Amino acid sequence: MSRRIRTFEESARRETAAAKSAMYTLLADSTAPRDPRGRGDHYRSHLADAHRTIETLQLRIKDIEAERDKNKQAREYDLSLCVTRTAAEEARMAAARWMQEKAATLFEDEGGVPTPASEAIRDLPYPKPKWSK
Repeated sequence: MSRRIRTFEESARRETAAAKSAMYTLLADSTAPRDPRGRGDHYRSHLADAHRTIETLQLRIKDIEAERDKNKQAREYDLSLCVTRTAAEEARMAAARWMQEKAATLFEDEGGVPTPASEAIRDLPYPKPKWSK
């Protein structure tokens, strides 16, 4: 797209916006009463309507922000309940070590004397990490 066409499109958009603004002004002025006092009341009523609209929009914004904050807190709470991979891996490896030691202890003789079976259990390799390296 050449620079000239882009400039033409921009100027056309600007002219359209200016024409729209002029139409709004013309429409507002044509509906206003002729006498100055009536004109002041007319514009004051428009200002009052605008203020009511602004207040309504501000309330809606406040409600939307409150809902956004509530959703954000719910998301953070849900994430706090999740277990990370590293924590899960540490717990998995600790459970494997505990099971191996428990099995070896059960195979020992009275008084905690190691047997060939308990030593064989202790010599078994730990499981490989599933989620980390």
